[in-house]
Amino acid sequence: MKRSQLVLSFFILLLMYPAAANAQLWNGVISPSRAADWSQVGIPGGLPDANWTQCGSTIGAYSGSASTINSALSSCAGQNKYLLLGPGIFNLTSSISFPSGGHVVLRGSGASQTLINVPASGVGGCQLGTSMICIESSDQTYTSQPPPTITAWTAGYAQGSKQITLANTSGIKPSNPTVLVLEQCETGYTATSATAACTGAARDNGQLFVCADAYNASGPVGCSNNGPGNQNAHRGQTEYTIATAVNGNVVTIASPLRYPNWSSGQTPRVWFFQPIVQVGVENLSIDDSSKGANDLIQFFNAYQWWVSGCRFSNWGRWAVEAFQVTNGIVKDSYWYHSTGSDSYGIRFEIGSNNLIQNNIITQTFAPLVFDGASSGNVIAYNYIINDNYQSDYMRGSTFEHDVNAYDLYEGNAVNQILNDGNHGTANMITRFRNFALGWDSCANGQCGSSTLKDSSTTAIYSASYGRYENNIANVVGMPGYHTGYKGTNANLDVFTLGQLNAAPNDPLVSATALMWGNYDVVTGAVRWCGNSSNTGWSTICAGTPEVPTGVTGYPNAIPSKGDTAAGQPALPASFYLSSKPSWFGSLPWPAIGPDVTGGNIGICSGVLNTLGHFSGMPAASSLQCLLTSLTTPAWGGHVNTNPAMNCYLNVMGGRPDGTGSLLGFDAKACYGGSTVAQGPAAPTNLILVINTN
Repeated sequence: MKRSQLVLSFFILLLMYPAAANAQLWNGVISPSRAADWSQVGIPGGLPDANWTQCGSTIGAYSGSASTINSALSSCAGQNKYLLLGPGIFNLTSSISFPSGGHVVLRGSGASQTLINVPASGVGGCQLGTSMICIESSDQTYTSQPPPTITAWTAGYAQGSKQITLANTSGIKPSNPTVLVLEQCETGYTATSATAACTGAARDNGQLFVCADAYNASGPVGCSNNGPGNQNAHRGQTEYTIATAVNGNVVTIASPLRYPNWSSGQTPRVWFFQPIVQVGVENLSIDDSSKGANDLIQFFNAYQWWVSGCRFSNWGRWAVEAFQVTNGIVKDSYWYHSTGSDSYGIRFEIGSNNLIQNNIITQTFAPLVFDGASSGNVIAYNYIINDNYQSDYMRGSTFEHDVNAYDLYEGNAVNQILNDGNHGTANMITRFRNFALGWDSCANGQCGSSTLKDSSTTAIYSASYGRYENNIANVVGMPGYHTGYKGTNANLDVFTLGQLNAAPNDPLVSATALMWGNYDVVTGAVRWCGNSSNTGWSTICAGTPEVPTGVTGYPNAIPSKGDTAAGQPALPASFYLSSKPSWFGSLPWPAIGPDVTGGNIGICSGVLNTLGHFSGMPAASSLQCLLTSLTTPAWGGHVNTNPAMNCYLNVMGGRPDGTGSLLGFDAKACYGGSTVAQGPAAPTNLILVINTN
């Protein structure tokens, strides 16, 4: 072959490489308009401080002002170093405040070694209220001000685009970096300019309905139970990203556009801020038995931020609050016992590209909540049990609570995954390989005067107008309790799709949902309900398709993966991890799904809701089933412990129903090295040279 042909062939291969390198793990399962690139969430490559060195001397446990710690943090800022707190109890009388220069970590000697107590006298203010640890940018730009840096977004609206054109790029500094907030008027609204108010009415368009307004039957207009939450007025469609380059008025962004409906007719705009960068809290405990703080840790306007290996206990409001954040990680941590009437474990208020992974959350009123306009986050491999609510009503484990989109829930073991419609619509949500029970025991003391949880006992709940969701390879339901497979009965159906307290039932939630490869306890089998070529079409599916091939807007083709009995290749193990991560250790990978057999999770036998027993709770051994035995197989053998569940049950010795006192916790004993495998980046700046000699 001539040299010119060799060079040309090599060039063609290079042109092909980005497509191959960036091929999504969900290809062949989800249509591109309904999913996002979740492989780059969090901090690519994992936490950056693995090789950072210690700054200054270790600070020993003491009582008094946090000024000693604050001064040391300030001396470390901008140096990519960590400040180490020694073992013991820190009875501090004021807040720990991070310097705005960032690039510094506060590290304890271990979650069971270094304990910070919140003082009863209270702590100082952070941007969003009092916080034991305050981590905020010096740029206090706030979503509802309105922000001072608004500019019109004039071109580059296509889904998947990484270049957008703005009317003005002054102040955008890729080297800093700059966080861009992309937003537009919600469905039915428009504005005369980027800085003008959105006007109109939130009328259902019968497709992708992006809305926050409270439902009013007289229009009918609106969509939500309670009206807008945390977003700019009528601009709930939001994506956060980073500017990586500026060329004139064209800005290159780090994450491709997710929403498929960006449109000049809805007056898209961009505003931005300079975040605090690379800041984290690791390997320590915070207890707020004194009720002296609104937050245990607060992040405000942060990029590449993290919480890792921590333990939180007895807080009254929010344990970790994250506002206007992107590319953060909350992982390998343990939450125990919230005490307030509206207390959250992890509260996200606006943000994108964040990773919530390997966490254990017990006895918490609202464990994980997206309480602001957000998109493109990954919630994966968490174990959430025994939500703290004294009623027959079962609280959800995870909440899409505002105008949200394109979040991925993967590998979680929880009682319920919830899109509640309280403050707006949640569209294009994907749930993959989760174990959701849809039930909780009253033997755990969380039912008040009731003897059973019999309200909102559904495994997966999507409120009216939460359309184009993807439910794939989940294992759901409580044997002997649930009687319906899919409908609008939020008490007895495994999947409740299209119900909202304030609005009529929405049949489009079910009609637009992709249901593929789920195992539910009512059917008692895996459902591959695409067409007559799929396994169980006439018997299990009764000839009824559950793939929305013909819906208006964003249909999904019949998947070409998963139904191995019909000759298809298997589903991928993950939609965001390219291979088995080190923190899975020897546990089976994938842990949950239709292709998992002989799973190590059984069910504690006995009569449900029997005081002193764990009957009905998932467990990994008979030793964990108090006064009863373990029945296996359960849930068709399709469930193994994920790392967080294994940590709680088999390492920490936690009870299957989540009762009991605060436990010792060491993330290293459970997860070991916990870096996330990342795929190779596509080559850039390629140059074609053709030599004809």
